[in-house]
Amino acid sequence: MTTRKKERQRRSADFGHFWNSKDKHHRILKFLIKFNIFAIPLYVLLLLDWQSGLLQSITADITFWLLQATGIAAERTGNFIAIQLVNGQWGAFINWDCTGWKSFLALFALVMATDFSLGKKAKGLVILLPALFAVNIGRILFMFHFARGLDLAYFDIVHATVWSWGLIFAILAFWTLWMRHNTRGYGILV
Repeated sequence: MTTRKKERQRRSADFGHFWNSKDKHHRILKFLIKFNIFAIPLYVLLLLDWQSGLLQSITADITFWLLQATGIAAERTGNFIAIQLVNGQWGAFINWDCTGWKSFLALFALVMATDFSLGKKAKGLVILLPALFAVNIGRILFMFHFARGLDLAYFDIVHATVWSWGLIFAILAFWTLWMRHNTRGYGILV
């Protein structure tokens, strides 16, 4: 065998050993590499500025229906929902970022980056993504109730906090619970 061919086989075997290593540091690095690969769709969608009007409309439909179901008289024009306040009227436009799409892709990447079987990942996503959607709808409803019941002076602070930290916490909580459920008895994290 030629020296080049032996060297290629050695490097290939080394990479295979690295990729399949049980060492904690290797598993973490492997997870991070896979996570970043599965996060690529997020960056592609951001770059292309792609948006789903259907998801926006579904989010607005559900929000409007739930507002009315909870006793808040709301008016809707397209994806703009307005409610009556003590001193007038206030409304919000359900835009692409209100749908929680970045959170869905982040959770998808976290789940797909694990070493579990594709079946376990699919079952997890079937449960986790709708649960995250429900949390996002709850976040939107909370903001309408906050605007109606409390002063709008603090709306931006609460919105920014509930928006970013609330969804980040939900993603990590759902993923952690899913990981714990799937690693019972295995003693592994990644």
